[in-house]
Amino acid sequence: MSSAYLETAVGIAESVAEAAIWSDGRCSWVGGMPEEGPLGLTMTYSSFGPDLYGGTAGVALALAEVAAVAESGKLRRTALGAVEHALARAHEVPDPGRLGAYGGRLGIALAAARVGMRLEESGLADRAFALAREIDTSSEPLEHDLLSGRAGGILALLALRALGGGDAMLERAADLGDGLLGTAVANGDALSWPSPSFPDQRHLTGLSHGAAGIGLALLELFAATGEERYRSAAEGAFAYERSLYDPTARNWPDLREIAFRGRPADAPPPYAVFWCHGAPGIALSRLRACELDPQAIYGDEARLALETTAASCRAELGVGNYSLCHGLAGNAEALREGRDVLGAQAEQLVRAAADAGIEAYGRDPRSWPVGVFDGTTDSLFLGRAGTALFYLRLHDPSVPSLLLLRPESFG
Repeated sequence: MSSAYLETAVGIAESVAEAAIWSDGRCSWVGGMPEEGPLGLTMTYSSFGPDLYGGTAGVALALAEVAAVAESGKLRRTALGAVEHALARAHEVPDPGRLGAYGGRLGIALAAARVGMRLEESGLADRAFALAREIDTSSEPLEHDLLSGRAGGILALLALRALGGGDAMLERAADLGDGLLGTAVANGDALSWPSPSFPDQRHLTGLSHGAAGIGLALLELFAATGEERYRSAAEGAFAYERSLYDPTARNWPDLREIAFRGRPADAPPPYAVFWCHGAPGIALSRLRACELDPQAIYGDEARLALETTAASCRAELGVGNYSLCHGLAGNAEALREGRDVLGAQAEQLVRAAADAGIEAYGRDPRSWPVGVFDGTTDSLFLGRAGTALFYLRLHDPSVPSLLLLRPESFG
């Protein structure tokens, strides 16, 4: 079946490449993007920005990974055009989110360096390291989370170090770690972080914006430096989430303001089952915690989160979208990471999700459902580029996961 997964990845990637809009050696795309506004989530269509999550850096990285495995000149050319677009527009990322791995400039640097390595374009790595060095990691205002803030910057810098960026990347990552320690809010043993962009919002749980992602980054920094203060703070972040776990829902609450909009004041909080919010992302954080700092409580939490993810995957078979952020592809990837915890049922469910997608959508690469309501996009975390990467990783697990940024996997 591995060959079918590679064929699916290549077919989707080639369809994404065909949709590229070219100008002066660079390429981009137009696609849907959900935006939070006063009336809730709305859909807008626009040209891609430069970031990893929804922009050209992410598409470049996915296409480069497929191109390297499939030895495709067409995909190689498009990946290079997309990364040129991302590097040219990296300065347009707004300052509060410039450090993030997924929404910020450091994520663009990571994508460029990895594309350069995979496609044997050494000049891209040099430009990526230069971009990472020029970013000011000290001035305010800064976000703290994985998507747009210090936590994501730590993971991106550690991955850039593995790609040849040198110990200067570790020093900058430590600066960001110390910034996280200085902005943490303590409640007993628990630590949580506010969002400067949403100052009245409760401190979030989850991987993309909450304590799971921050704890993960601090634990990676502990592994890289041996500094106990980072390990202790990571334990505090996970303790905060532990205090909010609901055994009835078997999940952690989504505390975003938008998630509460329109709900009665006495209603229980909502519970998401996505990479970005809820059990799948939290499962990934605890699985990695078990690798870096084995503790029984992390293993217990990983199993609980994986079981909730598995139940959601079963319910979504045949009806869910195949995005990485909040679709079957992302949830299935979390299950695959946890197959040593859940055993054979995890692998069976991953294969069921993958095979169901090929059966339903494999004949037309343009038909894959994505994570933008009824719209379409080719971006990495919401669109078809991410779906292609999901199938590529089923064929070749050595391709690094972008849902769980293990720094050593990028080198």
